[in-house]
Amino acid sequence: FVIAFLFSTVLFSSCGNCKDKSCSDSSCCTTLASADSLAALWNDAWNTKNLDALKNMIAEDAIVIEKDWVMEGRDSIMAKWISQNLPVISNVKTQKLKENNCGCCIAMTGFYTLDAKSADSIQSFKGNFTFIWNEDKDKTFKLKVMHMQQF
Repeated sequence: FVIAFLFSTVLFSSCGNCKDKSCSDSSCCTTLASADSLAALWNDAWNTKNLDALKNMIAEDAIVIEKDWVMEGRDSIMAKWISQNLPVISNVKTQKLKENNCGCCIAMTGFYTLDAKSADSIQSFKGNFTFIWNEDKDKTFKLKVMHMQQF
């Protein structure tokens, strides 16, 4: 838990730099979004088994950290993590503990629950997470960093 807290503290503080940008700056972020709305879209895509929606939410250079492995790049994340788990994961829920929204960078940390189906049963899992979304060139938010740790 301490490692997850330190990880999220560093990530939240790194997000704060984008609010110093001037609106005359060509990289000024104009899209309004909230951590709650982005998390709801993520949860809904998992719960409705919407592979295309999940793919569209992930940045090309995204990184996923879970337990003792790191996966980088949207294609790798889609092929080796999401496509493998989408058929068996259901009832994904997130509970926000803290968020940081500076316009072009939105971070959220909290707890998750989900169900995973095996051949003969369904198991429930709990853990903590940190999501960081950045506004993309097309003015949509993409998940750039995701850290998950099961309890």
